[in-house]
Amino acid sequence: MGAIWALAAYGSLALGGVLALLNPSWLERLGVAVPWVVLEVGLTGAAALGALVEAVWQRRFNRALVTVPQTVRTGQPFEAVLTLVPYATLERVTVHIELVDRYFEHVQHRGRRQTRTRSRVLERYVLQRGEPVHGRREHAFQAQFLAPAPSLTQHDVASELLASVLGVFGPLVPGIGHYARNLREHGGFFVRAVVRFGIWRRVYEQRVTAVVVPLTIPASAPPTAPSA
Repeated sequence: MGAIWALAAYGSLALGGVLALLNPSWLERLGVAVPWVVLEVGLTGAAALGALVEAVWQRRFNRALVTVPQTVRTGQPFEAVLTLVPYATLERVTVHIELVDRYFEHVQHRGRRQTRTRSRVLERYVLQRGEPVHGRREHAFQAQFLAPAPSLTQHDVASELLASVLGVFGPLVPGIGHYARNLREHGGFFVRAVVRFGIWRRVYEQRVTAVVVPLTIPASAPPTAPSA
């Protein structure tokens, strides 16, 4: 029910903004500039779309989650499991699972240093393509990955500070709050599971912490004196 109420609230705000743009006299009476209304429509429209997808998923699935180990040792295999329990049979369902490396890239633009968020897919498996999943049954999709070693910058202080500043406005503007959370949690390795049926698509992610274990060389035994 929470997703339905969110859809109604954000949809009403987006609709109100569109009506205001179509009637410039309203903006003159309110004293609001057009760019601010366009921004409001974009943010509330995106929030309404997210609430719509969440409402559809709540009506279709009793359970949907990704399970991964909390920490993995670099160079060792680990398993990721996507569990789906639909209320009724769903046709033409596609599932794929991938291991994603998210990192920060520092570049020079017009003489200024800038930080960009980047990501790359390390491994990807299509576990089901256009096949049905039966209702009231548990479906487990498993994939095995090789734990990678961090090779790029997965932490950025400036991005952490920006996320903290934007997080203050999160309760007022949901889109900004969502961006701040993504910015703060961007760096690292993630297992991403994508479920698609019809026009609907949902992404589930879990962070995996890769632990680098240094190679230890056993100390050689001390020399022994020759026997007489």
